[in-house]
Amino acid sequence: MKKIFFILAFIPNLVFSQYLSNEFTFNDAEDQNIILLGSYLSKGDSIFDLSETFNDKITGLFVSGSVTFANDKDSYVRIIMKDVNNTEFLVYEAYPLLLDNLKFHFSKIGLETACLPYVQPLSLRIETKKALIDVDSLYYSINDGLLDECIKRSVANRRSQCHYIANLLNERLTNENKTWRAGITFISQLTFEEKKSLFGGQVPELYGLEFYKGGIFVVPNGLETNVKKNSKLTMPTTQYVNEWDWRNRHGKNWMTSIKNQGGCGSCGAFSALGALEAYINLYYNQNLDYDLSEEELISCISSFDCQTQGMTQGTALTYVQNNGIVTESCFPYVAYEKDCNQKCQNPSEVIYVNGYETINYSAGENYIKSKLLHAPLPFGIYSWIHALVLVGYKTIQEGDVIQIGTHTAITINANDHNDLIGKTAWLLKNSWGTNWGNQGYAYVYTDITNLKWMYAINGNISSMILSDSDIVYSDADGDGLYFWGIGPKPTNCPSWVPDTPDGDDSNINFGSLDSFGNLDVLPAGITIDNPVTYSSNSSTFYRLGIVNGGSLTITGTTTLTGDSRIRVCEGGVLIIDGGTLQNADIVMVPGSRLIIRNNGVINMATGKNFEAPTGVTVSIENGKIN
Repeated sequence: MKKIFFILAFIPNLVFSQYLSNEFTFNDAEDQNIILLGSYLSKGDSIFDLSETFNDKITGLFVSGSVTFANDKDSYVRIIMKDVNNTEFLVYEAYPLLLDNLKFHFSKIGLETACLPYVQPLSLRIETKKALIDVDSLYYSINDGLLDECIKRSVANRRSQCHYIANLLNERLTNENKTWRAGITFISQLTFEEKKSLFGGQVPELYGLEFYKGGIFVVPNGLETNVKKNSKLTMPTTQYVNEWDWRNRHGKNWMTSIKNQGGCGSCGAFSALGALEAYINLYYNQNLDYDLSEEELISCISSFDCQTQGMTQGTALTYVQNNGIVTESCFPYVAYEKDCNQKCQNPSEVIYVNGYETINYSAGENYIKSKLLHAPLPFGIYSWIHALVLVGYKTIQEGDVIQIGTHTAITINANDHNDLIGKTAWLLKNSWGTNWGNQGYAYVYTDITNLKWMYAINGNISSMILSDSDIVYSDADGDGLYFWGIGPKPTNCPSWVPDTPDGDDSNINFGSLDSFGNLDVLPAGITIDNPVTYSSNSSTFYRLGIVNGGSLTITGTTTLTGDSRIRVCEGGVLIIDGGTLQNADIVMVPGSRLIIRNNGVINMATGKNFEAPTGVTVSIENGKIN
């Protein structure tokens, strides 16, 4: 057996500290076979040939040895066993969050190899980063009687291991007051071979990302500056708003549903179409929530392969630009490539995108934010070899409370999180299902150089069933400003619609949005979107916006003061029912209604006239306007 030796001074006083559970250990004394390696030291990646060692198939493989990490951030070790069919199994993995010491010993540990479906080992691949591993012995079982038991136990055993690791991570994350928490997810339960397919043939070191359930995940070694505790981090000033989230803009969630790419390296397709689906919503200013066909991209782009060759979002968007994209019902996703001709012959919808821009991280964080304020962006994280949708961001500030689920809250403080304060955490939408992260979303901090494959969709959308005349313009909050989506003011907008769009059409107190995401603050206002009655004699200084579905009935005397005025929007109704509206400033919008009855009176303010444009319904049953 060939051995590779690296002569290094190995530090003593190691501790046992990992995988202390029956799901990982070799306990069958009657079937204990051992290969003593003496000392197989590896610093860096190496291959250990087992072809001459194993002539028979085995039902379990375990390793013992020692590890020394160089740091408590991005060190890691991993041991993978390959069998004669080139299937790979994860034997062992360690990174700082799984341990409480940088120097430790592990004994008779097997992760996926704790129960094997009768395989013949070919080699061990040892992967390390900023770490030294000394593998001193292998243990294996060849008991044929364990075969059926292993096949039955493999899934349950993997789930038990996942629970153990998730609990171990949470213990360490809690003790060190880290900004995220772990749990069981879709990807955490995948085998190593399944993860290879998911990541296009190469599994990155995830440092617990597969167990992420919420909070701010800090990519190891992603901090640009090493900051001593209690020292202040000086950040460059920025004019950009501190937080942005396309799941809550104008009172709406513009993102479409979370998908699951399954065991196919199709993240580039999900990233491109996830951003495009949101862009369509914004383009038409409607929650159309198209579900576009990722299957068309992976089946009709010839260079794509689920297991080995992914696609960039640029390739995906170019395809949509040139060929259009059908919806999910026309070509359903199956997580493997099909014949492109299996796409339905008479699609009910085909979407084309006009164009897109490639964004390089070197353009800077502020440039990325400027594009993100326009619409969600397809992008990727290089160290994960994974593409996602950039949905928003937040500037991490001291005192921020990060809520994870219903029970856990983490408060950002200068002692534990000073290296994060002032940094930008990016909000991303993933394609690993809703049980990963916060219902499929995550906040992630990483060095900007780790942001790759980033694009900004721009220009018009073409559709078989929709046109630009279907773009909705709305004043949902009654402030007099309209929102019409992400493009220029639609040609179907009436001339009286202001040229400046509303920056937040869900809040009457905010007006236009500047290029940095900051909102113009308006005088105090109230949106009336349901039936309201003012029966007492009173004064108000609020701007009142009566919107679709809302009505204001005045039965007493209401006096408008200061900046107060009443705007009756399309679908809104103002009723003066035996009452009096004093010092009135009223704007009626086409599609609105005014009703005066029971001797009701409107006394207009000095210099103000009552106007009823075409399309306004005025009904004076018994009363008057002065």
